[in-house]
Amino acid sequence: MLHTHLTLRQLRAFCFVAQEQSMTRAAEKLFLTTSALSMLIRSLEEELGLRLFERTTRRVMLTDAGSELLPTALRTLDQLDSTVRLLQATHLKQGEVLKIATSPLLAASLMPTVMSQFRSEFPGVRVELLDVPVADVAEAVRSGQADIGVCTSGQEGRDLKSEVIFQDALCVACPEGHALAAMDSVEWSDLVEFPLILLKPSTGLRNLLEKPMQRWAGQFRLEYEVANIHTALGLIGAGLGVSVLPAYSLARAGIQGIVARPLTNPQVIREVVTLYAPSKPLPSSAEAFLNRFKKFAAQTPMRT
Repeated sequence: MLHTHLTLRQLRAFCFVAQEQSMTRAAEKLFLTTSALSMLIRSLEEELGLRLFERTTRRVMLTDAGSELLPTALRTLDQLDSTVRLLQATHLKQGEVLKIATSPLLAASLMPTVMSQFRSEFPGVRVELLDVPVADVAEAVRSGQADIGVCTSGQEGRDLKSEVIFQDALCVACPEGHALAAMDSVEWSDLVEFPLILLKPSTGLRNLLEKPMQRWAGQFRLEYEVANIHTALGLIGAGLGVSVLPAYSLARAGIQGIVARPLTNPQVIREVVTLYAPSKPLPSSAEAFLNRFKKFAAQTPMRT
C-alpha cells in the first residue's frame, strides 16, 4: 500500500500558488520567501511523484494532475478549518478572559480585525489588549499581565517560548504617483535616488536594515530619522520621502495616498512571533486566537 505524508503547509502552499498563478504573489500572501514557497511545492511534488505546475516566465499554471488535486485540497483544508472552529466553539469556556500584549503597530494594524472576527465566533471569550512598546511585550508575559505576547522576533528571552506566526517581507512605502510606485518591485539600488525616511538606529527595524544598506553606504540620502512608524507614514504621505517598512504597517485602515512595493535584491524578512511562558499551558482561547491571526495575516495582501 502506498502511503503519502502530505503536510498542511504543503497543501496550503499548493492552493495559494494555484489560485494566484504566481509564486511571488502567493509567497507574499503566505508571508514566505519565494524560495521557501518553492521548496514546499517541490517537496509536495516529490512526495506525490507528480508535477503539479508548469512554470513560464509570466505565470504558473496547473498541470492536469494539479487540476485534479486542487478541489480535494481546497475541500480538505475547508473541512479541517470548520472542524477546528466547531471543536473550539464547543470547548472554550464562557466568561474566559484572554490577555494579549502586543506592540502599538500590530495593535493598530492587524489586531483589530482579528479581534473582531474572534469575538463574532467566540462571544463568550473576552479579549483584553495591552499595547506596549515592543521591548516590553516579553515582560508583560513574564509578569503574568498577559497570557501571550505578539511581537517581532528577538524580544523573547531565554525564559519564554516563542512560535513564528508569520513572516513579513519589508517593502518600500512611497506616495501614490511616485516613480517607485510605477515599478512592480524595487531593488535597494533604486533607493539611492530618493530621500529616505528611516527609523532611528536604536530600533529593531533599523538594525535589520543595516546589513543590506552597507553595500550602498554613503549613497543613500537620509532625510529623516524618526522613532515611530506612524510618524514615518505621515511624512511619506506628505511627499517628503520614501521608507522601508514592514508590509503589514500599511494594513492599518485610514492610510491614504501611500502604496507599497516589494523590496528585493536582497529581500529582507521579519518574523512576527507569539510569546508564552513554558511553565503555564496555553489556554485553548489563545490557540484559537492565534489560528485566526495566522489565517488573517496570510490573507492580508500588501497594499498596492
